[in-house]
Amino acid sequence: MKIISRKLALAAGIGLAALAGPIAGAGMASASTSPVVYGAHLDPWHAYVKPATFYFGNGAAPRITNLTWKSWGSNSAWGTGKIWTIKAGCSPSYKCSFSSRWVGMYLSDPKYHGKTRYYDKMSVELSVGGKMRWETGYYGIFYPGATAPYWEKFPNVWPYL
Repeated sequence: MKIISRKLALAAGIGLAALAGPIAGAGMASASTSPVVYGAHLDPWHAYVKPATFYFGNGAAPRITNLTWKSWGSNSAWGTGKIWTIKAGCSPSYKCSFSSRWVGMYLSDPKYHGKTRYYDKMSVELSVGGKMRWETGYYGIFYPGATAPYWEKFPNVWPYL
């Protein structure tokens, strides 16, 4: 009887260990495959996870602050914050004051840079003239001869907002 119960205990222990391996491995794999976002602080190929701010340029360029991430998954991320812009037509820009409003940020379309997965597409939801609007851009090098990637279309669409 003792021999049978020891064999059963050993078999059960091996079975639990076999189950625990894939379960632990799945958790580790999902953590390592969660994408990053590049260029949140104007620093190409610098990786961020859930950045609180996004800068799209210097001086009067728009910026997004107070980002709170509701989700950050293997295929997309969603957060909300404040976008700060100057009034269209204000010049010189260093004399212009910033105003803020609510913004939603959706990151998606993971790609690879070497072995690092990153979100390649950024869609921003904001109010323009009292109507909600989506603006979308991509991360990359868009001009011949350029060496540093950036978020294309941002902030180019915002000076007229």
